[in-house]
Amino acid sequence: MAETRVRPYRASTDFRAVLDAQCDLYALNFPRFVCTPQFVAEQGARLRQAARRPYEHQLFVLDDGGQVVGFIWTVIRMDLQGAFGSVDQIYLQPPYRGRHLGELLLDAAHHHLRTAGVNYVRLFVTDSNAGAVQLYRRTGYEIIRLEMERPL
Repeated sequence: MAETRVRPYRASTDFRAVLDAQCDLYALNFPRFVCTPQFVAEQGARLRQAARRPYEHQLFVLDDGGQVVGFIWTVIRMDLQGAFGSVDQIYLQPPYRGRHLGELLLDAAHHHLRTAGVNYVRLFVTDSNAGAVQLYRRTGYEIIRLEMERPL
């Protein structure tokens, strides 16, 4: 069996795999999401911009024998309290879910952010994504804010 490992994202070889995962990632988290060519183009532009801003944006991929099977995208942001890390996206292909591989991606992200001088990290997750919520709670995340919605 090939070695599954986390490594830094390489735009030249990993761009397509990360871009191809975007529709599935958003569909998992937003029930009314519709993947359109415009959405894919916008995500591609975001990925290209992230590659040009390596201090602010850092991606790590889960590599299984040379194939990208997951990734995590972190961003260093600022607010009134100062700099903080943000996990903007985390994704695993379906066969790799539920195997604690998300923890490997989070460990890489946390290490990077700590090394960059960030003292805390935030993320957003939909409450319907039970597997992700379990992962985040298991790795020390706590709910600090609730976002609510009401149909009209």
